[in-house]
Amino acid sequence: MWKLNTRTLGSRLVILFGAVTIPLLIILYLAGDYAKGVVLTQVAKSYENLVNSNLNMIDRSLDDITLNMVDIVNHDDNFRLFEQPGLSGSDSYFAQMELIRRNDYYQSYYHTVDMFFIYSKPNDLLVSTNLTGEAASYYEVVRGWLTDSFYHSDSLKKAMYKWSVVHISDQYFLYRIVSDDDTNNAYIGALININSLRTPLGSLNLPEGSDLLFAGDDGTVLSNAAEPLDSLKRLPPAELNKNHAFTTDANGGKEKLLVVTSRSRNVGIHTAVVIPNSELLRGLNAFQTFTYLLPLIVLAILIAYGFIFRSLIFTPIRQLLGAIRRIKEGNMSARLPSSGTVEFNIINHTFNGMVEEIVDLKIDVYEERLRAQKAQMKQLQLQINPHFFLNTMNIIFQLVDLKRYELVKKTVRLLVQYFRFMMTVKRDTITLEQETAHIRNYLEIQRMRYQESFLFGIEIAEELKDVHIPSLFVQPFVENAMIHGMSLQHVPFRLDITASRAESEGAGGGEGVMLIEVRDNGKGIPPEKLEELNAPDYAPVSEDSNIGIWNVKQRLAMRYGDRARLIFQAGEPRGTVVRILLPMSFPEERNDV
Repeated sequence: MWKLNTRTLGSRLVILFGAVTIPLLIILYLAGDYAKGVVLTQVAKSYENLVNSNLNMIDRSLDDITLNMVDIVNHDDNFRLFEQPGLSGSDSYFAQMELIRRNDYYQSYYHTVDMFFIYSKPNDLLVSTNLTGEAASYYEVVRGWLTDSFYHSDSLKKAMYKWSVVHISDQYFLYRIVSDDDTNNAYIGALININSLRTPLGSLNLPEGSDLLFAGDDGTVLSNAAEPLDSLKRLPPAELNKNHAFTTDANGGKEKLLVVTSRSRNVGIHTAVVIPNSELLRGLNAFQTFTYLLPLIVLAILIAYGFIFRSLIFTPIRQLLGAIRRIKEGNMSARLPSSGTVEFNIINHTFNGMVEEIVDLKIDVYEERLRAQKAQMKQLQLQINPHFFLNTMNIIFQLVDLKRYELVKKTVRLLVQYFRFMMTVKRDTITLEQETAHIRNYLEIQRMRYQESFLFGIEIAEELKDVHIPSLFVQPFVENAMIHGMSLQHVPFRLDITASRAESEGAGGGEGVMLIEVRDNGKGIPPEKLEELNAPDYAPVSEDSNIGIWNVKQRLAMRYGDRARLIFQAGEPRGTVVRILLPMSFPEERNDV
């Protein structure tokens, strides 16, 4: 059943439509994913370069801050004085003021430093600059934490060799101290709030909903994030340590985030630019949503297209095929209704007229022609070839499938002219021009069937167009050439009909002699068959075998006697040539058809 269904026009149109649209939808879907990947890659590279350059600037700033503190420890007399025990009030005051002044200067230069501090261990004295941007209450919390830290030697040693991340109250800081290696009686240090590290990166132009974050090696987010990323507390540590851009989930997997990260060489923190994919791919998401909806849109269009096409094309075609089938079965009462489509209305009207003419033709053939002359009846019956008629109907059907309506009208017009001639010829002679016009209609229809595989030509001398010949005299040879000589294996089959004045070549009488040739390049006729056809006493072995040729020979003998000849020859390099020589007749009054 499936094989049968795929042979119908509707099924093939659906398959063709699907074969075009499905790959297109797949390409659109893949293109959307590819475009998303390209956008994410390009954005990651862009922000990665910016983050790296700014992070290098932060690292250089941390190096400079460390050098400044080392310089104070090694060369500043006030610091050396500060580490001595038993300072007088005035000496302690001036040393503190000078160190604070110098550190205030450096703090104003290094904007990222939130606090410089100096601690004298012998005197248990902590001196610091103000804590930038924080309330006085929090300032005291930080000073308390610093004072307490100097009583823990392990944490002191860790902070003396590199910058460390410390947690003071609800804030994260970078913490570094420097001391005189000989005595370790005095320490100078710096605190940098992690949020203050955002200052050098303020030039980053981030999309809406994005933020710059700092995270530790364990993935903990150290800086304060703005909405909507304020709920983001951790980043995947495995991805962070790879030091590359990656995509992660947020809000329980409901949202995708692009993270562009880079690790500081001075301290174990990672700078991460976090951008929601929804912001990066706002336009692409709309495109991808469209690609998801496109199959449903296509399906709706296809269904609507099917209903419209069914009413416009399939229903009239089924009606036409049904009428053809009933006529083939012998029901000549079959008629087609009027159609709302102009082209099908013309086809239906022409078809109905053709059926009427066929009915009339059958009546004429059986009630008039068959009673007039048995031989002529047989000859005329052969002209009404049901295969030719059905082939022509198939040609019309195929042209309708292809929507070649002009060719449909032309084919129907040729077929109507062909049958009109067959039904309306009244006399036993017609002009050569009328005979060739009838043959041309037949050959034009055959060319509709075989297309480029069939060519034909008709060439008649102008002076011979009004010559009278027996009706349907050349037609049997043309039909035999199409039926028995047609060959499509090598080159297009060609049929040529020519008519010219010729020498008598044995034709008797003083009248002029006309030569009609029917030449083709088809299969040809075997030599023994040519000899049989050229024999004067030729007779077909059955009524179904070359009865048309025998009919023409009998009519030639009855009308012209020895003055006409019919010769069959082999064509060069292949094919068959039929030569008809007969006297020319120019009646004063033209016969009617």
